[in-house]
Amino acid sequence: MHDVSRRSFLATSAALAATSQTALGQAPAHLVVGASAIDGAIGLITAQKNGYFTKNGVDVEHVVNNGAASAAGVAGGSIQLAASNVVTLIKAHLNGLPFQIVAPSSMYTSDNPTQVLVVRIDDNFKTAADLNGKTIGVTAIGDLLSVATLAWIDQNGGTSSTVKLIEIPPTSQTATLVAGRVQAASLAEPFLSEALASGSVRIFGKIFDSIAPRFLQAAYFGNAAWINANPDAVQRFVRGLLEANVWANAHEDKTLPWLIDYAKLDPAVAKRARREHFGESIDPASVQVEVDALARLKAIDHGFDVHEMFSPVVLNMRK
Repeated sequence: MHDVSRRSFLATSAALAATSQTALGQAPAHLVVGASAIDGAIGLITAQKNGYFTKNGVDVEHVVNNGAASAAGVAGGSIQLAASNVVTLIKAHLNGLPFQIVAPSSMYTSDNPTQVLVVRIDDNFKTAADLNGKTIGVTAIGDLLSVATLAWIDQNGGTSSTVKLIEIPPTSQTATLVAGRVQAASLAEPFLSEALASGSVRIFGKIFDSIAPRFLQAAYFGNAAWINANPDAVQRFVRGLLEANVWANAHEDKTLPWLIDYAKLDPAVAKRARREHFGESIDPASVQVEVDALARLKAIDHGFDVHEMFSPVVLNMRK
């Protein structure tokens, strides 16, 4: 009886342990993910709205943060993953910060540029050389937009060393251009479509073409130590996000109400705006062209193999 009871106890304990392990295995991993309230976060919103994260066994808590706050959260451990522009991640890598890319966010594609150089509708500028000696408004001197503006001028027959850049908030760029205080401006959505709809400006150049016709503008990243300690949760997040990115690219009409609500945009403005395109795969080459261009343009000290920036956890994922 003692042996039978002991065997029964052990069998019951084993069954309970197996049941607990199964339950634990089925419990979704909880991740806190930071992203700004912009169109670039719609892939994340889509994964939540359409249940792609749940389908892949991950519970995502989305916190709205700017890039600096998200980076601080990832570094401090209060946020597991966050979205950032890729240039910031490139510079962080060069400075030795342990951040690694795990998934794509928004892409630049030449056939649907969401950031361009504009001039007044009544200016007779025809080539980049017409901008020699002129003043151009940019959001921030030294960011990708300003670097690409100067590169585009040089690549299209102008001389960027003669151009003066001044920083102007995005909300004021069109008015400043129309008033004649600058002769061109680097505009991004949703301000671009609003300016074009006013009839006061026209597109003069697709400045990001100076980098490449297609490259990754923003990505989700995390702390390397945390990623390596939680590979299954990371891969579940990536699978859900990639599925959402594919769906979002094909259903802009469905995601528009989410963007309006999420970013608190005027519906009329949002409907006119060109929408972001999202990366549908883990593609280091889409970042390598950016690193190579930044090094060529002296925006960073040197180039490097971008595989260093991507977590092996996602590079080794089964397709």
